[in-house]
Amino acid sequence: MNPSLFRFVKLWLVLFLVLLGPKPVRPAEPRVQILSPTSDARITQDQSTILVSGKVASQSARSSNVDIMLVLDTSGSTKDYSGADFAELSDLPPNYLHLPAQSSPQFSVSLGGRVVVGQPRYEQPPPINLRNSILAAEVVASRRLLTQLDPKTTRVGVITFSKDARLDQPLTHDFDEVHRLLVSIYKAGPNGGTNMVEGIRLGIKELHGLGASAKRTDAIKAMILLTDGAPSLPLGDGLRVNSADVALVINGARLAGKSGIKVHVFGLGEQALVHPEAAVGIAMESGGTYTPVHRPADVLALVENISVVGVEYIQIINQTTGQKATNLRLAADGFFSSAVPVVEGRNQIDVFARASDGTTGRDTVTIYYQSGTQKSLDLKVFLEKERKLKLEVERLGRSQAEIQRDVERSREDSLRRPSQLPPPAEGPPR
Repeated sequence: MNPSLFRFVKLWLVLFLVLLGPKPVRPAEPRVQILSPTSDARITQDQSTILVSGKVASQSARSSNVDIMLVLDTSGSTKDYSGADFAELSDLPPNYLHLPAQSSPQFSVSLGGRVVVGQPRYEQPPPINLRNSILAAEVVASRRLLTQLDPKTTRVGVITFSKDARLDQPLTHDFDEVHRLLVSIYKAGPNGGTNMVEGIRLGIKELHGLGASAKRTDAIKAMILLTDGAPSLPLGDGLRVNSADVALVINGARLAGKSGIKVHVFGLGEQALVHPEAAVGIAMESGGTYTPVHRPADVLALVENISVVGVEYIQIINQTTGQKATNLRLAADGFFSSAVPVVEGRNQIDVFARASDGTTGRDTVTIYYQSGTQKSLDLKVFLEKERKLKLEVERLGRSQAEIQRDVERSREDSLRRPSQLPPPAEGPPR
């Protein structure tokens, strides 16, 4: 064969094989489903705003079911001040922690100039009102998150950890029971060191249906971990951060990630931000997120920003009028609700969603509105709940934008901070 012809045939053969080869895979669009109102619904009510709700999820999600395990730090240091008084932010009752008496040695100088040590004096520290504590911030933030989730498709469980880990509530659709359980955790108060790895291990066990929680193979699985420090157990003494415990908990998070569980970590307060190695490592190894919160009380305004379904943003527009939805809320499990202004007659409402990988999805519904005398009770309940949620954040004394700027600065500092252990600690376990 002519050498030139041979090279030409060879080139075309290579191109042919390339064309037959695997095509680049485009990221799948997120799934968007408007659940209410249904298409072609005719709505007659007094308000010229309707409630639009639905569900979003990344295309990789096998179903709309979501399992979330709250993993809460109840170690001794969570008695510390959160930066706000939750008397106005919640219905938590006062809960006083009485600390043991502290001794201080008494010294005197004799006529001969000798220092004489007398009997120690015991002083009783004033009681601590846990309603202002980091533990209270964890409980109030968890309850706030709970009010936004959809109990039809979402289950929530609760694990607490201090010197060991405890399953306080298996995964359940009964959010009222979870709510009551969170109050009992607050009333029990803080105690012990920080055995973080046991909390994560127990979370893996429950989310995979290997413990007391019923198994759901099709559910999106996630942990939301709130902690004010770093691991000091089981290998350490419970009094200070231990590098072996840090490595142990990061390895536990790696196992969680490989089994399909993302761990979203909130580091609360100075100690958590000064020693962020464990929190950052947990988030990175599991594929979750890390949110540093300088003032622990601010977690109230941040916990709802988490998305366990891979969708981080939605927008709802009445294409007939060009008006956007008001009071739009996207929950961690992908459930969304909003108030959408409408006009008499036909209204086309579009919901756009953007996933964390940048892909977008859309769903559309057409409804027919007519002014009437009856009020929508569902809309009224939604707007009242939104009013209360916004008031909670306002009472923190800082705007959402201010809190978010603090988070971004703290996140950058945490990623730049060199790994170092604190000096030896004395006193009760932290």
